[in-house]
Amino acid sequence: MQARAEAGTLTVMCGGAQDVIARVEPLLRRMGDNILHMGNTGAGQLAKLINQLLFDINAAALAEILPMASRMGLDAEKVAAIVNSGTGRSYASEFFLPRILKGSFHDGYPMKHAYKDLVSGAEVSAAQCIPLPVLAAATATYQQALLRGYGDLDKGGMIRVFEDLLGVAFRARELNPEQRS
Repeated sequence: MQARAEAGTLTVMCGGAQDVIARVEPLLRRMGDNILHMGNTGAGQLAKLINQLLFDINAAALAEILPMASRMGLDAEKVAAIVNSGTGRSYASEFFLPRILKGSFHDGYPMKHAYKDLVSGAEVSAAQCIPLPVLAAATATYQQALLRGYGDLDKGGMIRVFEDLLGVAFRARELNPEQRS
């Protein structure tokens, strides 16, 4: 989110003593316009993890479901329009769908670096004995993508796992065969 940081429009989640947060708030406001004090030290990082895990799960869900649409003969552009104007819409769909349709998987944070959040989520889950089956399923999708050598692609590139499995590509019609894979 470098562009949002430069524009000063990030949401910043902070943890720590209220007086410390108050002292550093002017600096934080250079990056973000929504500064949220989440509680004690570490609470900001945990809140960020919660948000990131939801984004990661959304990206994994898109990767799994969209190739099914192609396999069933639906037009990818129309499905993308439905998702991004309907109840399936999310920040992940709004960000990744236009790029997936173009076969562009290098605009976001690489999966091999994002995987750390999934590991952190699993560690919290294990330490606190909190079952997170949907997170575990999303993690398996990320792992498959990493094992297939897609780690340098952004999270939208996870779709390649299920495209490979189903022998389809969820791309815009005008792309030539080389761009569709």
